[in-house]
Amino acid sequence: MTEAIWQSAEVDALYRLAAAGVRVPTPHNFLEGVLLMDLVTDANGDAAPRLNDVMFSPEDAHRHHASLLKEVMRMLCAGIVHGDLSEFNVLLAEDGPVIIDLPQAVDAAGNNHARRMLLRDVENLRNFFGQFAPALLGTHYGDEIWQLYERGLLRPETELTGTFVRESGPVDLGNVMREVNDAREEEAARRLRMQTPRQ
Repeated sequence: MTEAIWQSAEVDALYRLAAAGVRVPTPHNFLEGVLLMDLVTDANGDAAPRLNDVMFSPEDAHRHHASLLKEVMRMLCAGIVHGDLSEFNVLLAEDGPVIIDLPQAVDAAGNNHARRMLLRDVENLRNFFGQFAPALLGTHYGDEIWQLYERGLLRPETELTGTFVRESGPVDLGNVMREVNDAREEEAARRLRMQTPRQ
């Protein structure tokens, strides 16, 4: 995959998410590999910090975590999984978190890795905010969100519980091995993308 294709996919995802009301920087124009979009600012009008540069009270951690889960659901309802969502890809604007960096975004229905990527995105958020609000570490929002999505029941306003009970039954070893191999291939592709310099 070339850099131009990655850029085009990222720009397409950004426009699609902005149109769906997801909190992403508002895009204005894309010409010759340059994307013009709004600057995300903090309360002082300075460039907003990434989440990893901010310390949170337990209350703020819960509030921002819940806000980002709503954005993850809104993205999924728009048919997109971020694929690399973490404290490094979210800016804390004056009015709350804004999601950035979408080169790994995938079509939720058309990508075999979408479920795994969504679970990883939600786990990353749980682990980050769980440093400030340890009660979050026992939650299972990712599985809950994906199950609602698969059943056609997910809406951006869906109230989540954070609990999930796995259905028991015999293990499909072939499917488990396919998942393991897919995860290995995905990680190899991610590492390759990280080694490719972006302009």
